[in-house]
Amino acid sequence: MKNEFNDNNFENEPSSFGESRRSNLDSPRDRLQAERERRKRLFDQGYYENSSYEKPVKRRDKSPGFGKFVALALVLSLLGSLLGGFIGYNLAYNKLGKPNQVAQESNETINITPKDDLNTVSSVAMANLDSVVGITTTSIIRNSIYGAYESRAMGSGFIVDKDGYIITNDHVIANLSSIDGYSRGVGYADEITVVFNDGSQLPAKVLWSDSGLDLAVLKVDPDKPLKVSKLGDSENLVIGEQVVAIGNPLAIEFHGTVTAGYISGLDRILRGAGGMEMSLIQTDASINSGNSGGPLLNSKGEVIGINTMKISTAEGLGFSIPINVAKPILEEIIKTGTFEKTTLGFIGEELEPIETYLGKDLADHGVYVRELIPGSPIEKAGIEVGDIITSLDGKEIDSMSEIQRTLFEYKFGDQVEIKYIRNGEEKTTNVEFFKYNNQ
Repeated sequence: MKNEFNDNNFENEPSSFGESRRSNLDSPRDRLQAERERRKRLFDQGYYENSSYEKPVKRRDKSPGFGKFVALALVLSLLGSLLGGFIGYNLAYNKLGKPNQVAQESNETINITPKDDLNTVSSVAMANLDSVVGITTTSIIRNSIYGAYESRAMGSGFIVDKDGYIITNDHVIANLSSIDGYSRGVGYADEITVVFNDGSQLPAKVLWSDSGLDLAVLKVDPDKPLKVSKLGDSENLVIGEQVVAIGNPLAIEFHGTVTAGYISGLDRILRGAGGMEMSLIQTDASINSGNSGGPLLNSKGEVIGINTMKISTAEGLGFSIPINVAKPILEEIIKTGTFEKTTLGFIGEELEPIETYLGKDLADHGVYVRELIPGSPIEKAGIEVGDIITSLDGKEIDSMSEIQRTLFEYKFGDQVEIKYIRNGEEKTTNVEFFKYNNQ
């Protein structure tokens, strides 16, 4: 700050101050004192010409108690902050409730319940594990190089009657004619054993089998009634319906393995192990080697299919024989001890090659009658060579495989309505099944 002033510092000063008093000052000292007083008045009134005048600051001498005062102030400031935070916390508590309590109450109100499909799978499995069996076979293989040796295989099955009737696949109990595995048309394995869920075993005999359908019915002699699987209805299945498969994949050590999935396709026409085309249920439930012959169950725990094969080059492509194909067979076998398949008595051929040969369209669908067996039911009903069979009891026919599958639904004495085309005209006749010279 400047200690002295000159006149030039005030040339722009308001005319109402200072100039009128300058002439009354006798000495420089008096003028300086007067100037200081004038500047003080201007400062106090809010007028600042420059920063050459500073308002005096009253200083307080430091004393030994000053540090204590500062420390006390800091402590009081900290206590004030804590008190403010506590008050804010209480305000929030009163408005929103305790944060920890809210979290705890939220956890208590969340009910973690298993998914419905998990409950379904568990219930279906528990209801059927005791009725699913393992089937082991031993075949004696005779080879010119290695001589005779045993070949073993395994599969699955399920109990359909408390007295010991069991259904499985034909290829499960077939003789293993070579180390390459199943070969149809060579009879049954030399030994067939049924392994139950509790580990007990019983020898089994074959009551009936059909390589075309890839089905077989076995019989064991239990010392007590067996747990039975309930058979469902495969007629009205829906794609997306939940299913459960139970069986023995890969080895008997994995007996009772449960897999779950959905029906991913219906009426899949594939050639089965027996060589005949079959209409199968497609599922993404895991079906592996050893699952063959085991049950495919719906959400009610009812058998709706017999697991028979999978596509080895893809995942989630398993197939099952509809249970309705097997039901009339089982009913007859349990009732009489055997099953005799009805036949119409003709040799048929699909339309496409015939139409290609003749160079004309014969029908939208159907099977061409190429040859009749003398004395057969279809000959007696008036069907002739060259006729085209289009339906059986209202079910459209496209192949001989469809006719063969359909015939398992009938018994001797039953009748079937056949629609056919002769010379472009649709006709209808009823055929009664009976035994004839080749049966």
